[in-house]
Amino acid sequence: MNTRYDLLLCDADDTLFDFGKAEENAFADACAAMGFAATKELLAIYSVINEALWKLLEQGGITQKVLRVRRFEQFLEKIGKCELDAQKMSDAFVESLGRQSVPIEGAIEAIARWSKIVPVIIVTNGIAKVQHNRMNGSEVRHYIRGMVISEEVGAAKPDPKMLEVGMEMAGVTDRSRVLVLGDSLSSDISAAANAGIDACWYNPKGNKNTKGLPVCYEITDLDDVDGILLGNA
Repeated sequence: MNTRYDLLLCDADDTLFDFGKAEENAFADACAAMGFAATKELLAIYSVINEALWKLLEQGGITQKVLRVRRFEQFLEKIGKCELDAQKMSDAFVESLGRQSVPIEGAIEAIARWSKIVPVIIVTNGIAKVQHNRMNGSEVRHYIRGMVISEEVGAAKPDPKMLEVGMEMAGVTDRSRVLVLGDSLSSDISAAANAGIDACWYNPKGNKNTKGLPVCYEITDLDDVDGILLGNA
């Protein structure tokens, strides 16, 4: 089969998996473990704190180990429950998140098709324990060649090392024959730019490319990736 690319490096959260739903479920379990009920308002507070810390991680300003607990330290402080154990809440959250394998509609069917065209490797900034557990519980595992996780590599997207490890895993050396697929400009698309690799931005919400990053392809539907891999787009 003649293809435009020899390898697809694919993000996990919000590209293949509905991370918002998974996070909501895990947050509810974490709150229950601490003796209070989750609400939309509490989830919104946590989400703001969590997103800010993940951005800091992408900038190299914090380690993932510290992030895991600090987000709950800040959350409990914000809601006036400093006396509760942030480590316990973090452990409950991570344990529950690892059980959440909620695929985006059509993602399983799409990756099944892609895997028949080129090898697919997952490249994610997620927590290793969570991602391994989620992948083991998902049909996605049947269609991937491997998985690169920031915690195991010692670098996080947008560091190009993440993508380079994926290329080594697949035995592909020509960067012009590699495609990165992801939803995040600051993480996935920036990593592709830093590595000199073509990027496909999965942008179902129609967000603006405010960072001015090079995007070879912008899609709103995962089905569009097939034609890109085959050179028909």
